[in-house]
Amino acid sequence: MARSKTSQRWLKEHFDDPYVKMAQKDGYRSRASYKLLEIQEKDMTVVDLGAAPGGWSQVTSRVTGDKGRLIASDILEMDSIPDVTFIQGDFTDDAVFVRILEAIGENPVDLVISDMAPI
Repeated sequence: MARSKTSQRWLKEHFDDPYVKMAQKDGYRSRASYKLLEIQEKDMTVVDLGAAPGGWSQVTSRVTGDKGRLIASDILEMDSIPDVTFIQGDFTDDAVFVRILEAIGENPVDLVISDMAPI
């Protein structure tokens, strides 16, 4: 069966992607592996959505460095974690989203992590 032009274009872009090439060279199964490695970079601004009970925030706060920032949000309560700004509420709600943006400030967000599961 012949591939569509869209499919052919996606395949070309995929195999030309530098992360795909690095993953093949480094023996990773996909380019997504680098997303997990990226979490460990210092001094990043990270947003953790669906953060409760706080496992990902707890680990991430240890590796973001002194200049890093971690903003966590969840509709559920979460016990405080050192160096983590927690905002309780539904991040799809405008008022909560504004509070998250205020906590982020002028810093660009380097990484968004999430371990949310559908209810």
